[in-house]
Amino acid sequence: MESYQVTPELVGFSGKHLLLRGLVSGGLFGALQVIGRFLWPRLFSDPLLAIVGSAIMFGFLSWAFDTGHFNYKILVSDDCITVVCPRYQRSVRKSELKTVTESKGNVLRPPSLRISKYGWFGTFLWGEIWIPKALPEYAAIRDLALSWKDPTSV
Repeated sequence: MESYQVTPELVGFSGKHLLLRGLVSGGLFGALQVIGRFLWPRLFSDPLLAIVGSAIMFGFLSWAFDTGHFNYKILVSDDCITVVCPRYQRSVRKSELKTVTESKGNVLRPPSLRISKYGWFGTFLWGEIWIPKALPEYAAIRDLALSWKDPTSV
């Protein structure tokens, strides 16, 4: 069984990229402020409630986009790929694999391989294993996951 450590630096979160993520997060925060004041004017009419509501929304966004979740281990064997994070552990066995997707990346996520034992909707609900393209052994892991994929499945 091989073990690989993923860190924020490995996936390319430089100071510039973190600033861009902060600007996107701030933009989302501003959009939530406008939407909140439009949809729930009574709730946001009291400045104290507006501040508390905004703090809760911004706190959630900060948690959701935090780079701290890029600190985890990937364990790879011939029949299983496992991710061990501080908050959870997720595994995909060779016989369970349903989804293998390569992403080109965006502002929030760098290029990566995403594998899951669920279809697209189940992956959205229950998650996936995310392997950054910057990982030195990325090609070997990708080839292994693709060899597990059933060629007759969609």
